[in-house]
Amino acid sequence: MLTLQGCQSRQDRLLRSMEEQRLDFFLTGNYRTAYYFTGSLSAPETPVLFGIRQDGRSLLITSATGAAQARETETYSIDRAVDEPFHEAAGLLRDALRGQNAGASCAVERAATSGMMEQVLTEFWPACKISDAGPVVRRLRKRKEEDEIEEIRASLRLIRAAYDAARAGIQPGRAELDVYNEMQAAVVNQAGTFVQLHGDFATGERGIRGGGPPTPRVIAENDLYILDLFPAPALYFGDTCRTFAASTPTDLQHRAWEAVTEAVRIGEQAVKPGVRSKDVYWTVKNYLDAQPFSEKSFWHHAGHGIGHHGHESPRIIPGSDDVFEVGDVFTLEPGIYTSSLHGGIRLEDNYVVREHGIENLFDYPREL
Repeated sequence: MLTLQGCQSRQDRLLRSMEEQRLDFFLTGNYRTAYYFTGSLSAPETPVLFGIRQDGRSLLITSATGAAQARETETYSIDRAVDEPFHEAAGLLRDALRGQNAGASCAVERAATSGMMEQVLTEFWPACKISDAGPVVRRLRKRKEEDEIEEIRASLRLIRAAYDAARAGIQPGRAELDVYNEMQAAVVNQAGTFVQLHGDFATGERGIRGGGPPTPRVIAENDLYILDLFPAPALYFGDTCRTFAASTPTDLQHRAWEAVTEAVRIGEQAVKPGVRSKDVYWTVKNYLDAQPFSEKSFWHHAGHGIGHHGHESPRIIPGSDDVFEVGDVFTLEPGIYTSSLHGGIRLEDNYVVREHGIENLFDYPREL
């Protein structure tokens, strides 16, 4: 879980951003953002509100129990029917704002905050100018604190257990679902509770244009099994990919694996603070396209930022203006996908940008 120290640091950064933009009040109903700033994790379908004034006074309205200094709203009771919990949360927001000085400028994370909460603000502060806080949150979220990186490491530990199970279970004649079930069980055992194993689970030519959930498809001789995994035990994602050969790799498969491994290395060398993400994309793309056996099949992003969303800035695509900065946590994931390979080969690791280079957060073997 996120630490109080980390949450305080993120609140301090938010307050500095509010001062720069002359915002008097910030409000979000996004359970992810509330967790990011407070460490209080609410269920996604229940109301949660986090607000903070420029002077540092904050409020938290949540149904999560045990949150410090929070106003709790009920979502279940044996004494009454709770049919409108979001309306009740709006009432608690009214109570919290009552008697407070009006704000001249407020920011609300509109994409994930009920419109009735903004109505409450205009009731109390009719002259207040309200803007969308989404860009503020996204900018803050790009740089990860150490407690966030530890959350990503927790996801990576689950992925390691899943890959160990996959290595032991992949063989011709077994179904994708058979292997997936063993991986899911390994994740649960590692976590000590249920965590859903999300990812791409495609064998053979199913992996050429993506992946998706596991199917009853039977693994065939010479198939490649692409396993791109991204569990999120407490909202934060690790996101890695390994490709396993169902039988002894062919010479072509081994050559393609060597090329993808080299593409990862080239991408790693290209990333530095101040480098544009689109330049890293073209470095990886041009190298892969120069390999005759790749058939210029690398069709997707070369990587992306991760955090408490699966895809965040910096996005390593040709259409991005993102620049790598210290604190970015990101993936690199080059690949080659052709029928002659019996599918595709994709490799993906997770990294954090440090002052003097990048740190690989995942040291699992890359071999087929």
